[in-house]
Amino acid sequence: MRKGKRFCIKLIVFLFLIISVTYAGIPYYTYIYNERRRPVPSLPAYEPEKIYTGETIGLDKDFSSPEDLFVDKRNGDIYVADTGNNRIVVINKDFKIKKIIDGFVNNSKRDGFKAPTGLFLTDEGKLYIADSQNARIVILNQDGSLFKIVGKPVSDVIKKDFTYIPKKVAVDKLGRIYVVAENVVEGLIQFSPNGNFERFFGSNRVEVNPVELFWRRVLTRKQRSQLVLFIPIEYRNVTADKDGFIYGCVRAWYDQIKRLNALGDNIIKQEGRTGNMYGDLYFGFTVRGEIVDIAVDDSENLYVLDGRVGRIFVYNNLGDYLFVFGDIGNQKGTFQYPTAIDIYNGKVFVLDENKGTITTFKPTTFGELVLKANSYYVQGYYGKAANIWDRVVKMDANYDLAYIGIGKNYLHEEKYKEAMESFRLGFYPTGYSKALRGYRIEYMRRNFALIMNTILLLILALYLIIRFFGDTIRTHYHNFLRRHELLNTLIFVFYVIRHPFDGFYELRRKPKAFKGALILLIFVILSFIIQRLMTAFHFNPYRPEELNILLEIGRVLIPILVWVIINWAVTTIMEGKAKMREIFIMTVYGIFPLALLILPQTLLSHVFTLDEAAFYYFIGTIGTLWSIWVILSGMMELQEYTLSKAIGTSLVTLGGIIFAMFIGMVFFATFQQFIRFVYTVYLEIKYMIG
Repeated sequence: MRKGKRFCIKLIVFLFLIISVTYAGIPYYTYIYNERRRPVPSLPAYEPEKIYTGETIGLDKDFSSPEDLFVDKRNGDIYVADTGNNRIVVINKDFKIKKIIDGFVNNSKRDGFKAPTGLFLTDEGKLYIADSQNARIVILNQDGSLFKIVGKPVSDVIKKDFTYIPKKVAVDKLGRIYVVAENVVEGLIQFSPNGNFERFFGSNRVEVNPVELFWRRVLTRKQRSQLVLFIPIEYRNVTADKDGFIYGCVRAWYDQIKRLNALGDNIIKQEGRTGNMYGDLYFGFTVRGEIVDIAVDDSENLYVLDGRVGRIFVYNNLGDYLFVFGDIGNQKGTFQYPTAIDIYNGKVFVLDENKGTITTFKPTTFGELVLKANSYYVQGYYGKAANIWDRVVKMDANYDLAYIGIGKNYLHEEKYKEAMESFRLGFYPTGYSKALRGYRIEYMRRNFALIMNTILLLILALYLIIRFFGDTIRTHYHNFLRRHELLNTLIFVFYVIRHPFDGFYELRRKPKAFKGALILLIFVILSFIIQRLMTAFHFNPYRPEELNILLEIGRVLIPILVWVIINWAVTTIMEGKAKMREIFIMTVYGIFPLALLILPQTLLSHVFTLDEAAFYYFIGTIGTLWSIWVILSGMMELQEYTLSKAIGTSLVTLGGIIFAMFIGMVFFATFQQFIRFVYTVYLEIKYMIG
């Protein structure tokens, strides 16, 4: 037995050392997002392979502020827009210089580039160059000869004094040209294959701040004229996938990536847990990074390059977040300001504008497995994907998408119970709900006769007990309650919640009402804890294993006590008749309907699916409204208020609670500053003495 334990320990240590050595050279933190959109550690999916400079490639002078990179999918040639040197550098797949394009013949004269910033190569070999400072798109044939020059767009919808600075360019399968131009907020500029302006394509929505919108409605015309205008956000880059769909990235808080169809509508799928937010998330919201480029591989995975944080975020075509790699720094695999990205044969090429380098990344074993499984997964081959997802889970137990993939395979095979467990491990409520529906149908089909017979027997047994023993049971029950006054007070809560006016009138005269309220308070706290612990996964946003009993008790107890104290203070000023003790009893008895209905709601959460969520939440709504009515009735009875005065007093109490919270936060912040000050003084004195 001991030998076996020692062997297991040695094996675990050995595997840990292997993983540590394998990924020791990766200088960046890799992570995925959990169901709360919080980063959790994950294995690296890509590792830096090599860094190439102008010197290592064989150039006569290094790259100078290069701004774009494009890989020829036919042969692996790499085209670099060497912006500062006004040239296009072509490198073969072995990273040896192939040719330098620093000009072309235009109308029998030598012509050149001025700050080329964007590149696109078609399947036919035509090279499109955004020649920014010359305000044109230059199209070269495969041999480097000039095919066409597309100049400044001309149209009635474009101002004549418009300064045209094309920055990026892409071309679809029909030869239509899409240009990102500086300070153009109307969308991408679309040209026909002949170079004529057609329209603004994929226009962005205006980002409106609700607060600013309110002020625009209340301010005068002169005041409104001094406010900043609502202007649509502009595109940062553009590319096209193998099917000719146009992808664009914009400067925005959300919806930064768009997949545009022929009508210019955004048809990108956003089914993943990060939704329509791309890049780093902070407390579930997008950090304002700077997405500078995007690339799409043959499986339609989206590689998003954030120049500000130096990271590449990878999403599948359903919007699921796959992994991240890269960072800001000076080590291999990090950048100063990455500006372009492309993919070829599984490798990722990243251009760093500040360093003037090209860094190549290759997938790790983990990354290869994820990409292969994901390829099957998005195509609907769940069985093939599941076999690989199993290997992924063994390597990285945090990788939720693997559990989801396994769950979808179980769902496809109609193994509903196994699917529910996999979806729970992957924190995928939608899949869990679908599996629950299937399991419910299967269970009812298998046990329908047993369930119906059990229900009929229970009804029959209940009828016979009431028919033959009803009077005896009632007599013993009432005699028992007379002998146990505290229990009688507790049972009286059911009368109070059905007849609150009469109930509170009589409850006021019961000597053990306060003790009964304390016991009911324990029941209320237990009900909420049971709800947190036992609500079905697809209706429960909390992880039961993370539950803190003391915090849960405080979450229920503190609001009740604060309500009682502030309500007593308010009603004392507003000529209320009830004492604090009576307000406490009223509040606890008033919350009882909600706590009571929480129990069947928790039970039914294991029966209802997300499609039936309205019925589930309806139970909670009934409990809440019932409790509000009982509390208001109690205030009217005990305080001798009208309904309107009871409602007004309750609203003032809520306002007092908010004010008290504000004062509490100010006090806490001040106390923190005081402790910090005392500690600083202590360190100063310690430094002076020592």
